[in-house]
Amino acid sequence: MSEASTQPVERVDLRELPSWQRHDRVLTSFDRLLAGQSVEFTNDYEPKALRSHLETEREGLASWDIRNAGDNRWIIRLTRLPDPAMQGDTPRIAFLRQLRMFRNAPNDLLREVDRAAKERNYHDRMVIVAEGTNWPQLAIVRRGVVEVTRAADEGREIVLYDVLPYSMFNEASVFDEGTAEATVIARGEVEIIELPAQFVRGLVQRSPEIALGVTRFFSQRQRRLSGAAGNLAFGRVLTRIARVLLDYASSKEGMAPGESGVERITQSDLAARVGTVRDMGSRALSHLEDMGALELRRGRVVKLDRAKLEEIVRTGR
Repeated sequence: MSEASTQPVERVDLRELPSWQRHDRVLTSFDRLLAGQSVEFTNDYEPKALRSHLETEREGLASWDIRNAGDNRWIIRLTRLPDPAMQGDTPRIAFLRQLRMFRNAPNDLLREVDRAAKERNYHDRMVIVAEGTNWPQLAIVRRGVVEVTRAADEGREIVLYDVLPYSMFNEASVFDEGTAEATVIARGEVEIIELPAQFVRGLVQRSPEIALGVTRFFSQRQRRLSGAAGNLAFGRVLTRIARVLLDYASSKEGMAPGESGVERITQSDLAARVGTVRDMGSRALSHLEDMGALELRRGRVVKLDRAKLEEIVRTGR
């Protein structure tokens, strides 16, 4: 049965709750599900930290489907999975089942993908794909985070977006057979699943389910890039940095330690993410600290206040 044909047993609007209550509310609803059942949430931002927590606390049990529906609405559908061991899945096939591209693919195609896949490990700051090169692979992040960057004037780089587990990169050159349109760099230790480009194009031609999954992925990537472009074009540096840091803000109330990965972000990294120079980024961080939105230690962000960051993003000041 396809995911689209099943109705969630519960719909919850998380926007009605303070951010620090949302984590427990999601877990409570998920834990009531039976295998195959789903629950749907509406949120006003992409809950990256919440997803990381749930995948740790309910490892292998939850399938995520997150859609940016526009108008600051994110629709999150969580489905409780059967125990992978009961389905006879290998660990990699169990992982593939959770990807939007392969979620409704027949079992025989999943086994074919599993045979074609290669796994690679990359260390912190290693270049995985260089802009302008031929790299005929579709890459899926299994563990860790990679950043997609473009070269700017005067030797600077702009970080376009991060790619988290269960998402992919280098899709443009796979489907239009051109060169890589951006540089992809490992942030921390990263594990990647790589699929040959020609093999992926063949799958899309053979499987309507996979073709639809790819189309949905491209639609969401377009929304992400449109949002990033709007943030760079219209937001003040202070607001742009607050928006980036929201991804690392804890769901706890008040000032709290940032989520894993925030300790690796330097002032230069933040400047690259919001399209400014390091000095401007440094001044914005100091201003955010004065406003009580974060706490710095030796120039690095160590604690964040989600509610205050959200207010800055919402009001622009």
